[in-house]
Amino acid sequence: MNYSHILLRYGEIFLKGKNKNFFEKKLAQNIKKIVGVSSVNRLRSRFVCEYIDNHKDLKQVFGLTSYSLALRVEKEPEFIKDEVVKFVSKLNGTFKIATKRSDKQFPIGSMDFNVEVGGYIEAKTDLEFNFENPDHLINIEINQDAAYIFIESIPCFGGLPTGVEGKVLLLVEDKSSILAGLLFMKRGTNIFPVAYKEKDISLLQKYSPMQLNLDIVKDIPTDKDMDILVSGQNFENLNDYKTELLVLRPLIAFDNVEIQEMLDMYSK
Repeated sequence: MNYSHILLRYGEIFLKGKNKNFFEKKLAQNIKKIVGVSSVNRLRSRFVCEYIDNHKDLKQVFGLTSYSLALRVEKEPEFIKDEVVKFVSKLNGTFKIATKRSDKQFPIGSMDFNVEVGGYIEAKTDLEFNFENPDHLINIEINQDAAYIFIESIPCFGGLPTGVEGKVLLLVEDKSSILAGLLFMKRGTNIFPVAYKEKDISLLQKYSPMQLNLDIVKDIPTDKDMDILVSGQNFENLNDYKTELLVLRPLIAFDNVEIQEMLDMYSK
């Protein structure tokens, strides 16, 4: 496929009302830091950036729900139809068209344009239309700036952008602690990891938009301007900590098998 851009979707930010702009700005910053793109532009309820080879790193950005590799074209009907044919020229089997027209100045309605593009594809390629169970769903999004053609939506982990909900200490004792840290980052929290001895926090760094430094300590610190300690304990290894901090255990109801399965999911 000849991709030029990537459409980026987010979910929970819609619910943030007056804080929505702050959440969107933080998400855009995190995308730039984690993935390395130089520019992220907002298009109504999503972002768009130029195509990058390391697009799989977008799955490491909490707050994104999915993304699509897309071709950006001028929003002129005949030009779009020609570009769609080029875009799907190597595909086989059946197809269906789904047009989303957020720019109401576009002269053809979504349903009518589906019919036009579908007929054009059948005339110009070996693909056959199938409404009920197509092999390929060909999407066309027509926004204020351009039209975007894409087929696949790649799922991400969702949540909130890391860095919008304060900060916590993370006590890194074992692999469960790593998962606990990831879950707090997914809820928008910056984590500051501490441990009694050296631990591998590379998986945490993979998802963090800021540089993480593991502090080796003898006792749980209380002088870091944080009042919450996050632990990876569950009922199978539950112990008390000698600390005045509020201890949160997000994995308390998970068993060790479930914890490993979730870690494997984030490690892919």
